[in-house]
Amino acid sequence: MEWIKETAGLAVMTLLFSLFTWVLTASYIEEYNLFSAEPVSVATVDKVGAKGLYAPPAYYVRVELPDGEESPYLNRISKKQEKETQVGDSIDGYSIRPSNFSTLHDFIYDSALYLFGIFVMGFLAFCCLIALLLSIPVLEKWENKISYKRQAKRKRRKKEKQKKERRGWRIVGVVLLVFLLFIGRFLLNLVRKLLPFGKTDTEAVIFDRDSHVTYRKYEDSSYELTVSFEDQAGHTFQVIKDVTGHTYQQYGIGDKLPITYRNANPYDVFVRGNSFLDIFEAALTWESFVCLVMMAVTLFAGWAFIRESSRRE
Repeated sequence: MEWIKETAGLAVMTLLFSLFTWVLTASYIEEYNLFSAEPVSVATVDKVGAKGLYAPPAYYVRVELPDGEESPYLNRISKKQEKETQVGDSIDGYSIRPSNFSTLHDFIYDSALYLFGIFVMGFLAFCCLIALLLSIPVLEKWENKISYKRQAKRKRRKKEKQKKERRGWRIVGVVLLVFLLFIGRFLLNLVRKLLPFGKTDTEAVIFDRDSHVTYRKYEDSSYELTVSFEDQAGHTFQVIKDVTGHTYQQYGIGDKLPITYRNANPYDVFVRGNSFLDIFEAALTWESFVCLVMMAVTLFAGWAFIRESSRRE
């Protein structure tokens, strides 16, 4: 009777996670209509960088659409593409209709939440399916016969417990790996900002401003200043720079914003002369809070793993 309950529970969980995976996959295909997208090449009109408060820069291009009109939206590209592409060059992507164009990076980044959800739900469905199969008496008996044929009952239970613990730590490791991807970008940006060398001070002209003020509980307001400046070699760069609300209120279109850019990558821009209020505002955002929580969880998990390993030894 107990076996029937466990098997039924695993079957329901497998079905539930599989259903979630199927729904997310179907929604993703419908939302982005990938099957009707056709490969096209379009001309690059402009190159723009985007620099957030907590992450390294992202790279975009503005293109001429297949219908001959200039796109009102920016299309995301890789760092390698940014270095290899000049204004006027053609860039490959996909088009659903003549007034639409998307790069491969647009599909990946715009659908990141979909892909993450599909991966997590699919992984959980797979784990539940394996557990369901191993709970079937015939397979369970076969597994026990193969794995523990020559071992005593007490040792078998001990090894089963250790095996479950190892599986648990593997799952924790996968989750922490995802955390480290986000934390790494946050720490890399922080280190680059604090390093006193390899950077150049200059002033950038502000030619556009944009803000999205929200009072929702779990959403941050955003403030952007689009600036243009020249590096030491005389090359012009355009960057959409995320700033704090305090900095945003201090500057208007046509003003000069004091910045520092990295010599190795001029799109990696930092605002000079941040006040305590700027630092305070940046620290109170949900993005910084999530990064700090991920960092704390990762450190705690590492400490727990080391402690557990030393205890077993």
